Amino acid sequence: MDELETQLAQIPHFNCVHSHLFTSEQPSLAQLELIKSYGVNSIINVALNDEEHQLEQQDRQCLELGLQYIQLPLLWENPSPEQGILILDLIDHLVQEHTLWLYSNRPQLVACLMYVYRQFYMGTDLATAHAHLHDIWEPDETATGFMHAMTLQLQGRKATKELQLSLMKTEHFSQ
Repeated sequence: MDELETQLAQIPHFNCVHSHLFTSEQPSLAQLELIKSYGVNSIINVALNDEEHQLEQQDRQCLELGLQYIQLPLLWENPSPEQGILILDLIDHLVQEHTLWLYSNRPQLVACLMYVYRQFYMGTDLATAHAHLHDIWEPDETATGFMHAMTLQLQGRKATKELQLSLMKTEHFSQ
């Protein structure tokens, strides 16, 4: 691990999900500069503007550093599974060509998103996804419901795609 990686690992709840996706708690301005130096070019912030420890004008701060800044907030008390899936789909799209940093003042929220991301977008087994989640925290009822609702929707999406593929193969052979 070089000096820059050592400094990045000091950001609270830092996690390297894979070579194009990193997560953490809210970084400071100095840490955002390090993140940019590391080669990250896109930031997704899932915190609300009125959360504690938010950087003032962080959208401007990121843009001035040359980071693409996206804010898709989730309400901690009642997170929307649809918004969660939108965030996961966006991450899945962006990591194809960008290096991305996802953060929130609530690392538990990021951990919930990454739990589902690991399973449905990376193909990680359930035990490994659980281990990463429990490294951060033990989910409460709200978080469990949020993850479960996203999981059900993504299972439905996967089943629909599989059915469509099987029907296309059947049509191909029947002609």
